[in-house]
Amino acid sequence: MDEGIKKLNEKINLDEQLTNEQFKAALKGAHKSRAYVTYFVWKTLQEMHPEIDATKVMEEAYRRFGVYCGGRWGQVDNAAEALIKQTSKGGYLVFEQEFIACTPEYAQKNFHACPHMEAFDDLGATPEEKKTLCQIILSAGDYGNMEPHENVTLEFKKQIGNGDDYCEYCVSKIK
Repeated sequence: MDEGIKKLNEKINLDEQLTNEQFKAALKGAHKSRAYVTYFVWKTLQEMHPEIDATKVMEEAYRRFGVYCGGRWGQVDNAAEALIKQTSKGGYLVFEQEFIACTPEYAQKNFHACPHMEAFDDLGATPEEKKTLCQIILSAGDYGNMEPHENVTLEFKKQIGNGDDYCEYCVSKIK
């Protein structure tokens, strides 16, 4: 094996088990990278094609992404099922989530961190840009997750991108 490949294998060290903090750092980096791409596509659309509504284009793309992901959840009949399907170890760690409720009628988790907002801060986004990116563009994906499931609805009662200290992700069963 040549020296360069040996160094590459040592760097990635596939045999080492990741700690939760290492896993969180890797996923946080991935979320921030997606946010960087989102920001640059949005800004590039605005600059190169001022005749179109770049925010609407991005909102629809994220909605479609959400519908695609939510459609892969399988059957969802109530709020608890939706929250469980939407929750992962990675999301829990990266967004520093806290579970508030998980019943068939109502389920809620709070996010105490947002790598997307951190990425937009890194890029110098204004508070108004962050609000648009959070509440219109990125949230369209979250709302899209619920579209394939006629028995549930999502509401954000608070959002970091709106200047709140944390996000309240609230799912309700439609009666």
